Amino acid sequence: MDMGKKRKIIIPAAVGLGLLIAGFAYLMQIRGEFKDYLSEKYPEQTFQVGFIKIDPIYGSYFTTASCLNDDVSFPIRKSFRTENINESYLQTKSHNQYNAYIKEVFNESGIKNHIISVTGGGKDHYQNDGHYDQINLYLTEEADLISVTKTALNLLREKGVQADTVILTQEKDGHVYELYGSTADYALTEDQLREKIRKIK
Repeated sequence: MDMGKKRKIIIPAAVGLGLLIAGFAYLMQIRGEFKDYLSEKYPEQTFQVGFIKIDPIYGSYFTTASCLNDDVSFPIRKSFRTENINESYLQTKSHNQYNAYIKEVFNESGIKNHIISVTGGGKDHYQNDGHYDQINLYLTEEADLISVTKTALNLLREKGVQADTVILTQEKDGHVYELYGSTADYALTEDQLREKIRKIK
Protein backbone atom coordinates (compact mmCIF):
# COMPACT_ATOMS: atom_id res chain seq x y z
CA MET A 1 0.00 0.00 0.00
CA ASP A 2 1.45 3.37 -1.02
CA MET A 3 1.75 6.32 1.37
CA GLY A 4 -1.22 8.18 -0.14
CA LYS A 5 -3.62 5.34 0.56
CA LYS A 6 -2.22 4.91 4.07
CA ARG A 7 -2.83 8.58 4.80
CA LYS A 8 -6.42 8.31 3.56
CA ILE A 9 -7.01 5.54 6.10
CA ILE A 10 -4.93 6.85 9.01
CA ILE A 11 -6.17 10.46 9.01
CA PRO A 12 -9.94 9.68 9.27
CA ALA A 13 -9.20 7.00 11.87
CA ALA A 14 -7.13 9.43 13.91
CA VAL A 15 -9.84 12.10 13.66
CA GLY A 16 -12.49 9.60 14.73
CA LEU A 17 -10.38 8.44 17.66
CA GLY A 18 -9.74 12.03 18.67
CA LEU A 19 -13.46 12.83 18.63
CA LEU A 20 -14.18 9.71 20.65
CA ILE A 21 -11.62 10.64 23.29
CA ALA A 22 -12.89 14.23 23.41
CA GLY A 23 -16.48 13.02 23.80
CA PHE A 24 -15.51 10.63 26.58
CA ALA A 25 -13.57 13.37 28.37
CA TYR A 26 -16.58 15.70 28.16
CA LEU A 27 -18.92 13.08 29.62
CA MET A 28 -16.45 12.54 32.46
CA GLN A 29 -16.53 16.30 33.03
CA ILE A 30 -20.34 16.18 33.31
CA ARG A 31 -20.00 13.30 35.74
CA GLY A 32 -17.65 15.42 37.84
CA GLU A 33 -20.20 18.25 37.80
CA PHE A 34 -22.86 15.86 39.11
CA LYS A 35 -20.56 14.72 41.92
CA ASP A 36 -19.75 18.31 42.90
CA TYR A 37 -23.42 19.32 42.77
CA LEU A 38 -24.48 16.48 45.08
CA SER A 39 -21.58 17.05 47.48
CA GLU A 40 -22.46 20.73 47.80
CA LYS A 41 -26.19 20.17 48.16
CA TYR A 42 -25.93 17.24 50.59
CA PRO A 43 -22.57 17.69 52.36
CA GLU A 44 -23.27 15.03 54.99
CA GLN A 45 -23.93 12.33 52.40
CA THR A 46 -21.61 10.37 50.11
CA PHE A 47 -22.71 9.66 46.54
CA GLN A 48 -21.66 7.39 43.72
CA VAL A 49 -22.43 8.61 40.20
CA GLY A 50 -22.82 6.26 37.24
CA PHE A 51 -21.50 6.68 33.71
CA ILE A 52 -23.14 9.53 31.81
CA LYS A 53 -25.59 8.81 29.00
CA ILE A 54 -27.11 11.14 26.42
CA ASP A 55 -30.87 11.57 25.98
CA PRO A 56 -31.38 13.24 22.56
CA ILE A 57 -35.18 13.21 22.93
CA TYR A 58 -35.27 15.32 26.10
CA GLY A 59 -32.01 17.08 25.34
CA SER A 60 -30.04 16.15 28.41
CA TYR A 61 -27.19 14.20 29.93
CA PHE A 62 -28.36 11.73 32.57
CA THR A 63 -27.35 8.87 34.82
CA THR A 64 -28.24 7.14 38.07
CA ALA A 65 -26.63 8.24 41.32
CA SER A 66 -26.64 6.34 44.61
CA CYS A 67 -26.34 7.61 48.16
CA LEU A 68 -23.96 5.27 49.97
CA ASN A 69 -25.34 6.29 53.36
CA ASP A 70 -28.86 4.96 52.79
CA ASP A 71 -28.71 2.98 49.51
CA VAL A 72 -31.11 5.35 47.74
CA SER A 73 -30.67 5.31 43.94
CA PHE A 74 -32.13 8.17 41.93
CA PRO A 75 -31.88 9.84 38.50
CA ILE A 76 -29.85 12.98 37.90
CA ARG A 77 -29.70 14.95 34.65
CA LYS A 78 -28.40 18.15 33.07
CA SER A 79 -30.22 20.00 30.30
CA PHE A 80 -28.40 20.76 27.04
CA ARG A 81 -30.21 24.08 26.73
CA THR A 82 -30.37 25.52 30.25
CA GLU A 83 -27.45 23.54 31.74
CA ASN A 84 -29.54 23.19 34.91
CA ILE A 85 -28.97 20.05 36.98
CA ASN A 86 -32.03 18.26 38.34
CA GLU A 87 -32.16 15.26 40.67
CA SER A 88 -34.71 13.51 42.86
CA TYR A 89 -32.74 12.24 45.85
CA LEU A 90 -35.11 13.53 48.55
CA GLN A 91 -38.25 12.59 46.61
CA THR A 92 -36.96 9.07 45.96
CA LYS A 93 -35.85 8.63 49.57
CA SER A 94 -39.27 9.80 50.79
CA HIS A 95 -41.04 7.48 48.33
CA ASN A 96 -38.96 4.53 49.55
CA GLN A 97 -39.65 5.34 53.21
CA TYR A 98 -43.42 5.59 52.66
CA ASN A 99 -43.43 2.23 50.90
CA ALA A 100 -41.09 0.49 53.34
CA TYR A 101 -43.23 1.38 56.36
CA ILE A 102 -46.58 0.44 54.87
CA LYS A 103 -45.17 -2.86 53.57
CA GLU A 104 -43.89 -3.62 57.06
CA VAL A 105 -47.37 -2.98 58.50
CA PHE A 106 -48.98 -5.57 56.21
CA ASN A 107 -46.10 -8.07 56.24
CA GLU A 108 -46.73 -8.53 59.95
CA SER A 109 -50.48 -8.99 59.48
CA GLY A 110 -52.73 -12.01 59.13
CA ILE A 111 -53.85 -10.93 55.64
CA LYS A 112 -50.40 -10.73 54.04
CA ASN A 113 -51.07 -13.92 52.04
CA HIS A 114 -54.04 -12.21 50.39
CA ILE A 115 -51.96 -9.22 49.26
CA ILE A 116 -49.90 -9.25 46.06
CA SER A 117 -48.48 -5.76 46.51
CA VAL A 118 -48.89 -2.71 48.72
CA THR A 119 -47.69 0.83 48.08
CA GLY A 120 -48.28 4.18 49.69
CA GLY A 121 -47.19 7.76 49.45
CA GLY A 122 -47.76 11.39 50.28
CA LYS A 123 -47.27 14.82 48.77
CA ASP A 124 -44.97 15.89 51.60
CA HIS A 125 -41.62 14.34 52.46
CA TYR A 126 -41.91 11.33 54.76
CA GLN A 127 -42.21 12.39 58.40
CA ASN A 128 -42.84 9.02 60.11
CA ASP A 129 -46.10 10.45 61.48
CA GLY A 130 -48.37 7.79 59.99
CA HIS A 131 -50.05 10.10 57.47
CA TYR A 132 -50.45 8.98 53.87
CA ASP A 133 -52.26 10.66 51.03
CA GLN A 134 -52.91 7.30 49.38
CA ILE A 135 -52.41 3.60 50.08
CA ASN A 136 -52.87 0.96 47.36
CA LEU A 137 -53.38 -2.75 47.95
CA TYR A 138 -53.54 -5.28 45.13
CA LEU A 139 -55.25 -8.48 46.29
CA THR A 140 -55.05 -12.09 45.17
CA GLU A 141 -57.95 -13.55 43.19
CA GLU A 142 -58.84 -15.85 46.10
CA ALA A 143 -59.14 -13.04 48.66
CA ASP A 144 -62.52 -11.96 50.03
CA LEU A 145 -62.47 -8.28 49.10
CA ILE A 146 -64.84 -7.12 51.85
CA SER A 147 -63.24 -9.20 54.60
CA VAL A 148 -59.72 -8.10 53.67
CA THR A 149 -60.85 -4.48 53.45
CA LYS A 150 -62.31 -4.52 56.96
CA THR A 151 -59.18 -6.17 58.36
CA ALA A 152 -56.88 -3.78 56.50
CA LEU A 153 -58.71 -0.65 57.67
CA ASN A 154 -58.75 -1.86 61.27
CA LEU A 155 -55.07 -2.75 61.07
CA LEU A 156 -54.19 0.72 59.78
CA ARG A 157 -56.21 2.26 62.60
CA GLU A 158 -54.43 0.11 65.20
CA LYS A 159 -51.04 1.14 63.78
CA GLY A 160 -51.97 4.82 63.83
CA VAL A 161 -51.86 5.13 60.04
CA GLN A 162 -54.20 7.66 58.43
CA ALA A 163 -54.79 7.75 54.70
CA ASP A 164 -57.00 10.14 52.77
CA THR A 165 -57.51 7.43 50.16
CA VAL A 166 -57.23 3.64 50.40
CA ILE A 167 -57.69 1.71 47.16
CA LEU A 168 -58.04 -2.09 47.14
CA THR A 169 -57.85 -3.66 43.69
CA GLN A 170 -58.66 -7.26 42.77
CA GLU A 171 -58.70 -9.14 39.49
CA LYS A 172 -61.30 -11.91 39.62
CA ASP A 173 -63.13 -14.02 37.02
CA GLY A 174 -61.70 -11.93 34.19
CA HIS A 175 -62.79 -8.62 35.72
CA VAL A 176 -61.04 -5.94 37.78
CA TYR A 177 -62.73 -4.55 40.88
CA GLU A 178 -61.78 -1.54 43.00
CA LEU A 179 -62.90 -0.52 46.45
CA TYR A 180 -62.27 3.17 47.04
CA GLY A 181 -62.26 4.36 50.65
CA SER A 182 -60.21 5.89 53.43
CA THR A 183 -58.98 4.87 56.87
CA ALA A 184 -62.02 6.69 58.28
CA ASP A 185 -64.19 3.89 56.83
CA TYR A 186 -63.05 1.29 59.39
CA ALA A 187 -66.45 1.38 61.17
CA LEU A 188 -68.55 0.80 58.03
CA THR A 189 -70.61 -2.37 57.78
CA GLU A 190 -69.94 -5.00 55.13
CA ASP A 191 -72.94 -3.78 53.14
CA GLN A 192 -71.69 -0.19 53.26
CA LEU A 193 -68.25 -1.30 52.08
CA ARG A 194 -69.82 -3.38 49.32
CA GLU A 195 -71.49 -0.23 47.98
CA LYS A 196 -68.02 1.25 47.45
CA ILE A 197 -66.94 -1.53 45.07
CA ARG A 198 -66.89 -0.71 41.39
CA LYS A 199 -66.07 -2.87 38.39
CA ILE A 200 -63.51 -1.04 36.27
CA LYS A 201 -62.95 -3.77 33.69
